[in-house]
Amino acid sequence: MLSPGSRVGPYEVLTLLGEGGMGAVYRGRDPRLGRDVAIKVLLPDSARDADSLARFEREARAIASLSHPNVLSIFDYGDQDGTFFVVTELLEGETLRARLSNDIIEWRTAVDIGADIAEGLAAAHSRAVVHRDLKPENVFLTREGRIKILDFGLAQTDPFLTSEDTGNLPTRKFRTDPGTIVGTLAYMAPEQLKGEAVDGTADIFSLGCILYEMVTSKKPFQRGSGAATIAAILKEDVSRDELAEAVPPEFQRVIEGCVEKNPLQRFQSARDLALTLRAISSSSSTRMDLLPRPRTRKSKAIDSIAVLPFQNGGADADTDYLSDGVTEGVINKLSQLPKLKVMARSTVFRYKGREVDPRAVGRDLRVRAVLSGRVKHVGDRIVINVELVDSLDGAHLWGEQYNRQIADLVTLQEEMSQEIAEKLRIRLTGAEKKRLRKTSTANTEAYQLYLKGRYQWNKRTEESLKKGIAHFQEAIESDPSFATAYAGLADSYMTLATNVPLPPREAMPKAKAAAEQALKIDGSLAEAWASLAAVKWWYEWDWEGAEAAYVSAIKLNPNYATAHDGYGMLLCARGRFDASLEQVKKATDLDPLSRIIVVHGGWPFYFARDYESAIARFEKALELDEKFIPAQAWRGMALGQQGRYEEALHAFQLALETERVPILLAMLGHTRAIGGQRREAELILTMLAEQAKTRYISPYDIAVIYAGLGEKAAALAKLQEAYEDRSAWLVFINIDPRLDVLREEPEFRMLTARLN
Repeated sequence: MLSPGSRVGPYEVLTLLGEGGMGAVYRGRDPRLGRDVAIKVLLPDSARDADSLARFEREARAIASLSHPNVLSIFDYGDQDGTFFVVTELLEGETLRARLSNDIIEWRTAVDIGADIAEGLAAAHSRAVVHRDLKPENVFLTREGRIKILDFGLAQTDPFLTSEDTGNLPTRKFRTDPGTIVGTLAYMAPEQLKGEAVDGTADIFSLGCILYEMVTSKKPFQRGSGAATIAAILKEDVSRDELAEAVPPEFQRVIEGCVEKNPLQRFQSARDLALTLRAISSSSSTRMDLLPRPRTRKSKAIDSIAVLPFQNGGADADTDYLSDGVTEGVINKLSQLPKLKVMARSTVFRYKGREVDPRAVGRDLRVRAVLSGRVKHVGDRIVINVELVDSLDGAHLWGEQYNRQIADLVTLQEEMSQEIAEKLRIRLTGAEKKRLRKTSTANTEAYQLYLKGRYQWNKRTEESLKKGIAHFQEAIESDPSFATAYAGLADSYMTLATNVPLPPREAMPKAKAAAEQALKIDGSLAEAWASLAAVKWWYEWDWEGAEAAYVSAIKLNPNYATAHDGYGMLLCARGRFDASLEQVKKATDLDPLSRIIVVHGGWPFYFARDYESAIARFEKALELDEKFIPAQAWRGMALGQQGRYEEALHAFQLALETERVPILLAMLGHTRAIGGQRREAELILTMLAEQAKTRYISPYDIAVIYAGLGEKAAALAKLQEAYEDRSAWLVFINIDPRLDVLREEPEFRMLTARLN
């Protein structure tokens, strides 16, 4: 046993987490990086046993060869004076076995867990690693909802060896001797029981057993004795009656396809298995064409789609606004259909300029259909080629070429959207058909100006936003009844007020006026309702009015991820963290590759003071983009609140290497202040004061630094200034942990009361 405070290599031992037959696992700390880790140490008796030592090293090598979110990450392996240790990421949560000890798992949850396990196995199999001991004890469910595969101690690192190949190789080669049976009996594939060479399909058999157990609470082949269990695995089928009572037919066929006796009759690829499970997850009525059964494609609607960015087929990069605009137009039209899940623009545009496989896109985004296209502008004509593909099997569902006058662009998008809906076999109501036929403007010039405005707005820089405003204003001059152009204008002013920022009193009233004018023209425009909602809470502090506006936006367009995201932030600011998480989850489902939405998914945890869970969400955003400033900044804030100042400052340093925005400097200043670096925090105050001479600096940002320094009077004075100029971040005053030091002050209580 290792005592707390002792060291293994450079790592400090904190507490014992658990002990098994071969080793013990401790919570430890890496002082070099300032992070907690798990340290697995081989017990002395096992360290003297060649087979145990080989297994320990085999596990380290197997995990080290992999890099996947669903496989435990290894940081280090070593030997200190005969003490063999492995250092891995520290997981908080429970094993799947612990979860199963409470009750069965609802089948939809089991599908998602199974898909995550299958994706982890696919990564292992791609590196020629077969687990060979997959069971609920070796699957970990983290508090953040992630799945991790553990314990590769019995892993086979070269699955292509036959028994004749093994010869008399020493144990350290990580191969099993001929006829050796390894694994856990109830989950072993028939070929494992026979001591035969195995491949990845043995892991798929084990996963099938786990899926069965999750939904029925019974091991499919477990019998009263070991001999009876072996006989059942070799000769008996799973109970179809028990499965039929627990799961729908599609899922039942998947489980049965995993536990076939003959390896050649099982799923041959963990990746295909994951794809099939993801498809079931996205639509419980979808029939999986990867399974061996009659095709029923004609009778079933497809209920999810990703519209990939249309390619610019011309030589002129200045016409990118057309290809982007057509893509966004089709997305917006299809998004109005409540029976269809449409991936958001910010997610699909991550694929712009890339050659992609529709099946891979479908798997990554969990959608059934993928639409791609190409736009070419020739003189006064526009040529659009589109292709619709079933992401399950890559089947071509539909393709078309449109060659029209550029003046017909608006009606062309409506025609395309209606044809796509028909090819997806969605039965449209009269109202839904009317929505697809609805024309935003008949003025071609105005519409092209609108597309240019959205093109600039999506760049999100100060220069591009101002260009976008000019284009939207020109579009409105060309067609004063163009409601969508007013919505674009509102979004631009909102983004300038919250991102750049401009003084709120300069930009927010303009955003509100544009949103209200859009709604005056078209009260069914979801985008305008969402923009109005944002103004109501970020600027006017009209909480009830903002909530009602978000509800209206979502009712009009359930696929509008921005509305769900904005509503989630509002609920978070009001301290309704569970409801906030529900809305952010809906936004993430629609826009899973949106870095900012993933960051917002960490806000309810951060403001609820659950910093570990918040950090996990912020790190998910960094997996999408390691240079994304908000993700690094919020991660730094959460680490600072935990007292992990060195890690926090490192996160801020990474963010500052990308851009030195004022709000980021304020976050850094507060963290330095609470970390005892008073001089450095005061230096940042001086820097922001200098910047304030030439640009808008929110008083709220200054206030949080003073609060960190314990200068309450100065902090309260700056918060009063923030109130006077309606600084956007003041909406979080009730929940911001940086202001906790002020909460008992009478002036602070009066201020929060004035914010309703």
